[in-house]
Amino acid sequence: MTSLAEQLSQIATKSTNSLNLKAQKAAHSQSLIFEPRIAASQDFDTIYTICLEGFQELCQLDPRFVRFGRSIFSQQSKNEERNQMTKRENDELDTVLEEFLGLVGARLLLKPGLKAVEWLVRRFRVHEHNTVFMVMTFLPYHSAPIFATLLSILPAVMPPTLKFLFPYKRALANPPRHAIVHAMANNSSLCASFNSFVIRVSKLQYHHHTLISFWAGLMTEAVAGVVDLSRSGRKNVQQHNQEDVLLRILPVLNEGLSLKKAPGLRIGCYMLLTVLASKLRLDDNVLTGVMEAVAVGWTKDTRDSGMLCLAVVAQEREAVRLPRALTRELMKSDELAKELTTLSRRCRVDKLTLGLVLGVSDRIGRADLHGLPFVEHVLENRILLDSQAAGAVKSILLAVQSVDLGDAEAHSRLADLVTRLTQSEALKEVTVKAINDSSIDVDALEMKLQTVVRSLDTQLTAAEDVEMQDHPARSMERDEKSLGDAFAMVATRTADEVSFLAHSASRIYPSLSQAFLIAAASSTDLEKFADLPVSVKSAPHEALTASLFIRIWCGPYPVLARTAALRSTQKYVTQPNSSPIDFQAMIPYLLTALADSAEKVRRAASELAAAVYGFYKKANKEGKRSSAAKLWGFDDLYGSGAMTDDVKWLTFDEARRFMRDVIVPNLEECILDNNHISQVIGHAISGLASAQQASSRTETITLKSSMRLSVFSFLASHIVNTPLYVVKLKVLAMLNRVEKVGGNSRTKQLLPLLKRWIVSGEDEIDQRCKSEHIELKEIEDQMVDVVASSDKGEGLQTLQSIILATSEVVRPSLIRAALRRIRHLWPSLKADSKISVAQFLLNFSLNTQVASPVSQEFQVDAMDILRTAVLPSDVLSTFVDQLPITANMPDKSPATKRRRTTHNEMVALHTQDSREMAVAIRKVTFVLELVDSSKPEKNPHLLRGLFQVLSEIQHYKTEVGSELAYLQGLVLGCLLASDQPDSKIDPSAVRADLLIDCVRSTSSPQVQNAALLLVASLAVISPELVLHSVMPIFTFMSTNLLSQDDDYSAHVIDQTVHQVIPPLVDALRKRKGHPVVGASELLLSFVAAYEHVPVHRRISLFTSLVETLGPDEFLFALLAMLAEKYPLDDDILPFALELSSHFSAEIRLSTAVKYLGLISDALNRDHTILEPLLGLTDAEEKSGRDVAQKLLPLLPKLLSSRRLISRIGKLLQQDDIDSARLRDVFGSLLEKVLGLADDVESDRELRGFGGTLLESVLGLLSTVELVKSVEGLLARPNDELRRKILKSLEMRIRKESQSNQTSQKAILGFVPHLVTIVSKSPDVLLTHTSITCIDVIAEKYGKKDPEAIAAAADVISGAQGLSNADDRLRLISILCLASMVGVLGTRILPILPRALPVVLTHLEASLEEHTSNVRIHNAAFSFLGALLVHVPWIITGTYLDSILGLSHKSAARSLSEGAGESRVEVLSLVATQIDPKECLAAVGRKWEASNEYGPSATREHLGVLDMCIDKHTKSVVVKNTQVLMRFFLDAFDLRRKWVSRGEHTGDIEEIEGAIVDVAIKMIFKLNDVTFRPIFVKLLEWASRSLPKKDEAGRTLRLISFYNFLDSFLERLRSIVTGYYSYVIDNAVEILKAPTTGKSTSRSLWSAVLRTLQKSFVSDQDEFWQSPDHFNKIVAPLLSQISNSQSLPVEQEVIPVIVELAAAADSGDHHKEINTTLLKHMRSGDSKARLMAVKCEQELVTRLGEEWLALLPEILPLISELQEDDDEDVERETHRLIVKIEGVLGEPLDSMLQ
Repeated sequence: MTSLAEQLSQIATKSTNSLNLKAQKAAHSQSLIFEPRIAASQDFDTIYTICLEGFQELCQLDPRFVRFGRSIFSQQSKNEERNQMTKRENDELDTVLEEFLGLVGARLLLKPGLKAVEWLVRRFRVHEHNTVFMVMTFLPYHSAPIFATLLSILPAVMPPTLKFLFPYKRALANPPRHAIVHAMANNSSLCASFNSFVIRVSKLQYHHHTLISFWAGLMTEAVAGVVDLSRSGRKNVQQHNQEDVLLRILPVLNEGLSLKKAPGLRIGCYMLLTVLASKLRLDDNVLTGVMEAVAVGWTKDTRDSGMLCLAVVAQEREAVRLPRALTRELMKSDELAKELTTLSRRCRVDKLTLGLVLGVSDRIGRADLHGLPFVEHVLENRILLDSQAAGAVKSILLAVQSVDLGDAEAHSRLADLVTRLTQSEALKEVTVKAINDSSIDVDALEMKLQTVVRSLDTQLTAAEDVEMQDHPARSMERDEKSLGDAFAMVATRTADEVSFLAHSASRIYPSLSQAFLIAAASSTDLEKFADLPVSVKSAPHEALTASLFIRIWCGPYPVLARTAALRSTQKYVTQPNSSPIDFQAMIPYLLTALADSAEKVRRAASELAAAVYGFYKKANKEGKRSSAAKLWGFDDLYGSGAMTDDVKWLTFDEARRFMRDVIVPNLEECILDNNHISQVIGHAISGLASAQQASSRTETITLKSSMRLSVFSFLASHIVNTPLYVVKLKVLAMLNRVEKVGGNSRTKQLLPLLKRWIVSGEDEIDQRCKSEHIELKEIEDQMVDVVASSDKGEGLQTLQSIILATSEVVRPSLIRAALRRIRHLWPSLKADSKISVAQFLLNFSLNTQVASPVSQEFQVDAMDILRTAVLPSDVLSTFVDQLPITANMPDKSPATKRRRTTHNEMVALHTQDSREMAVAIRKVTFVLELVDSSKPEKNPHLLRGLFQVLSEIQHYKTEVGSELAYLQGLVLGCLLASDQPDSKIDPSAVRADLLIDCVRSTSSPQVQNAALLLVASLAVISPELVLHSVMPIFTFMSTNLLSQDDDYSAHVIDQTVHQVIPPLVDALRKRKGHPVVGASELLLSFVAAYEHVPVHRRISLFTSLVETLGPDEFLFALLAMLAEKYPLDDDILPFALELSSHFSAEIRLSTAVKYLGLISDALNRDHTILEPLLGLTDAEEKSGRDVAQKLLPLLPKLLSSRRLISRIGKLLQQDDIDSARLRDVFGSLLEKVLGLADDVESDRELRGFGGTLLESVLGLLSTVELVKSVEGLLARPNDELRRKILKSLEMRIRKESQSNQTSQKAILGFVPHLVTIVSKSPDVLLTHTSITCIDVIAEKYGKKDPEAIAAAADVISGAQGLSNADDRLRLISILCLASMVGVLGTRILPILPRALPVVLTHLEASLEEHTSNVRIHNAAFSFLGALLVHVPWIITGTYLDSILGLSHKSAARSLSEGAGESRVEVLSLVATQIDPKECLAAVGRKWEASNEYGPSATREHLGVLDMCIDKHTKSVVVKNTQVLMRFFLDAFDLRRKWVSRGEHTGDIEEIEGAIVDVAIKMIFKLNDVTFRPIFVKLLEWASRSLPKKDEAGRTLRLISFYNFLDSFLERLRSIVTGYYSYVIDNAVEILKAPTTGKSTSRSLWSAVLRTLQKSFVSDQDEFWQSPDHFNKIVAPLLSQISNSQSLPVEQEVIPVIVELAAAADSGDHHKEINTTLLKHMRSGDSKARLMAVKCEQELVTRLGEEWLALLPEILPLISELQEDDDEDVERETHRLIVKIEGVLGEPLDSMLQ
């Protein structure tokens, strides 16, 4: 293309077609809401009006639209033309238009929105000039119909950005979403345009949910697709592609995230960021920037989505630590931890959380503790992985270790946090791992926080002990001043301060312990502490100094302090003393230290133990005994008093041996395992040799029994008297391992401790536990653990007393511990103890005296113990046997009234106390639940007791008036579980009667089902137990269960049927001879329930029943019972058919044989089986026949089953044993049927059933086989049987398909046999049946063999058929011949001369009064109709007259509706099939005859003429004009003849109307030339043909004529107005003639007026304006006003006068009419004056101003009549004045003066 061509092409493209009018019109027709055709016809004013309406509605919806009303929706906008604007003006207009589109985008699916956009399309062509923005606005609605409309108006050449729309624009189809996504992913310009559109709209705050959600979803899919595509190729290519994606998306996201007032847009940006972060491998710096952008500026609406985005992005970062600013921003929310916990259920948040925790740890290092609750919450909720949690804990601990705790509150908060972290069960392992993997100095940490990391050192791996010594670094850091201050604060010892283990409060211990804690970090400081006066002034054997150290190492102090206390004690023990000191009182505390969780403490304790043992070892070598050694703390260990005095002491030798043999050898193991010492002590005191091992080199040493008892007593006394709960807890845990010592049980030794513990104060215990940092639950558990399983009573009783005590007396925690102890002891209790404990728990859990909620909680715990414990059989038996019996319950006085139960019986009112009854029921319920949960199948011995419980429940039901369904279900469930096939059941324990009563007396389906399943189970295991009472079960099932529609009930029924019935039937076979007789009650139960069984379950239920019983023996009985029970139920037949279809053909036929046997027995009064099955007895004479009548209808229908016939046919085709057996059964069945036919011979109704049955039996064979069989059976002499056989053959022929050539040939070959029977059989009914068969064969197959049918027709039309004296044979012969006419056609002609007269004769005879026969009547007309259809030309002359005459006679008889239809059909065929000349002549001939038979015959006769005229053409009618003319002259004379005969006037009018209708129909087929002479002749006939003396006759004829004329004028109107010129003279004559009082004269007068009025109304040719015509009629017509006294002038004359004035539209004619009326207004007859005034009124109303031209003539008369003597005249005159004033528009007052 040349450059010039290119320029021309561009000009053409951009051309606005300013000179192309067609193109401009096409452009103007583009519209969003109008069809192009309509849009093209609209101007801008119309468009503006419509669109402005929509814009105004938008302004009401959103005020932001208002500003556009001053620009693009102003009046001036109608005149704006874009092609006349400058570029700047167009740009400004584009800005306004695009802003409006952005705002209206949310309402595009509303009509106002579309109307407003329509203005932008039509006026500003936005779809052409702003195409991209327009499409983007509509794009969210791409699936709506409006988008397809938008595509239709887009320009043909669209921007490349929108190229994806090209195919959809051509097809005008909506683009699918996936296509838009693909376009966004692959078309960068489209993506950029849409993004910029969304950003721009959002900046204007015009965004809406539809747009934002569409953009977010669309861009998310598109970006995901782009990212997936960018992953292909080499690594550098992938990197380049990913950078390109980021360059495209990040600017958009940056702008989107900056818009805080567009929350939806921000959420969409979060979605895109999530996709980018998860799919692209972004640098940490980029991800960090993304996270900061997300967190900055978010709002409450966007925070949740932003947190999700942050979590995803954080997971993609390699670095964990978050920027400080981001952490600060996130930590502003107090709900951050909860947000992360909630978010963790949706996605991973561990990296984000860990980063925040690390940020918080950094803030802790800067003494900012704001984030501590957050850290604790996220760690407790396990949001982090274990490794991450360990890192978080590590960072927190390191931060705590490094921070300077100058603030007491900060110190407390950090100490609490670290304590909770280390003591939390959930975080224990994590914290240990964090400490093991770090360089944290736990000791320094504990000392710094002055708290204990108690649970850690068991897991720590410190391998060596660290000696305390002064380190230069520490010396420099130590605050000497604080140590000195602490020493200075130590109070001076008083005389009563003898031991820090005393139970009284110490005044100096707090300050002294604080000083020790400060000094514990350095051995030098400890030496200074040892030099304090309080230590120096204490004697070595006194407890004061060492008790301080004991209390510290046993207290909640740091490991370093506890270790220091032990080592200080070691120095104290090893210091030289003047006399030996026995430190055995330290042994319990040494044991406590050896059980410490910290390895350092245990190591120091082992060293102290070695030092103590060193004293014993040295003293033993030196020969010193206990008499020489002083017991440390002997006088003041626990203070001065009973506490110290009650301590039991070991002998020197016992203490030495205990240390030597038990403690010292195991010190190394104790250092490694803090639980080891507990095992050693327990085993040593118990006397277990395996527990005592010094080392691998020493031999096992066993303590003597006496020594073990001494040690046990020694330790127990310290447990009782020590004030330190931690010592009680740990040493008691050691002793609780001892079951007994020698002959003494642990319980006996420690029970006093428990009793003392019981009475201890709750507040004191809680305070001590809290101060020593131990759990109350742990020590309570150890206290109750003193009760051993071997205890024989006192210990268990103590536990029971604890449980029975109220929460006000005993602590709830102790009660819970006692319950837990019982739960723990239960498996090891002895049998008798289990019974007593179980009985206690049962009584306690059911104690109704408990009122407090806490006590009720304990009752629930007791119940739970019983529910979860394995209850032995003895316990269950005890529970069951002890259940309350109603006979033993206390009575209450009876009420004054009695209550009527639901069973319509009166029962005694409740006599038991309702409260006691409620308690009893609760106990029974709980015990049964326990039995049910304790595997009752393993406890069959409970059977007797459970049946007893079931019996009692029946009594309970009576007492409480409730079903107690749950209780019954429980006990039945236990019984059912106990009743297993391999169980040995005691027959005497089974109470079948209870089960039956339970089934029958409850309304709960669940209880009933469970009882039935139990009965079914018992029937399998031991049938003899239930068979004697099983029948009530089936009675119940029939009335209740079978009607249920749930699967469980169906399962119960199925189990009952399959398990109960077989043993029942076996027993019945043995007991009664016939199984059907024995099972009759069973069958009766199911039959009675049939109608209640859900329809969809019936078949499966009864099929299962029959299969279980045996179909060969019981199917017939079930069918018979169903038929007898439900004889009128329409559902029985399909049900019986489907039920039978489940069994073989042989069984079904044998069932039919037995079924027939039942019917024969009923008829022959053999009631052996019938009496139990159907209730038939000899006492009832008619019962046998009634039963047969009910049973017989079912069997034929069962045997007519197509499936059965098909099965039999297939089986008979096989020549084997089965087919032979089937033939034998069929022979027996046929024999039974024939026998039944003989039995019912005398009973007409039953005989019919027998024939039907025989037909069904024969129907089992194919047609060919049946024909062969019939030929043989017809040889039998029994005509009744032969009739039935032929009848069955007839029915088979009717159903046989015409396409079956084999059957067709066999049937046609059978016709001669039938003809022979007709010609020779004397039996009328047999002949009748044969003719019927011939009729069916002729109708179906006659045309295949017309010769055979013709031969049959010849016989049937003879004496044996048509001419037979029997009406039944006549009828069937006529019908058969009628069928043959259609088959034979002209072949029927040879028999018509003989047959047609006979048929007419039979028809005439059927119409006689004494021999009427409607069926023959109808059959004859059917025969005549067949002739008229197939050989109509044979019906002429006499035959036709006979047919019409007999039709008249039939119509006169008023036979049935069907008779009338057949007759009318024949008459219609006469009218349409017979030659019109013959037909019209016959109609004329038989007119008088039809009149003789009355209106019905006359009406039908006219109908023949009507159809004949209607059927034939104009030319045929014209040819027969004379015949028709003669007929109508006779017809119009009908009124005169019938009036003289006295016929009813109504009939006359009706018939005459019909004559007129037919006449007019004839006239429509004549022309004017032909009809005008006829009209004139008709007028002359009516007015002159009769003599003048026959005035009445003339009048009646004229009435008929004018009635005809009235209809004539009505139908043809102005066309025939001129015909009145022939009539006018006669009409004037009639009007002038005086009207007599006769009705005929009055009718004629009215008829004339009606014709005149219609003539006036339809005058369009100015016929009545002719003076000749007007002058003739005006005077006679107006003279009728003078007859107002005797004639209805107002109703009939005045309307005619008015129409005459309207037709004669001439001033002269009006003046003449008015002049005559004025004369009448001056008449002396007031009635005449009144009618004249009313006539003037009507004329004024009709003609208006045209008539008022005569007002000057009228006014004088009006003035006179205003004062007329007659009030009516005066009133109507005033009305006339009003009407005149209404027309003139001014009053007449001035004119009338």
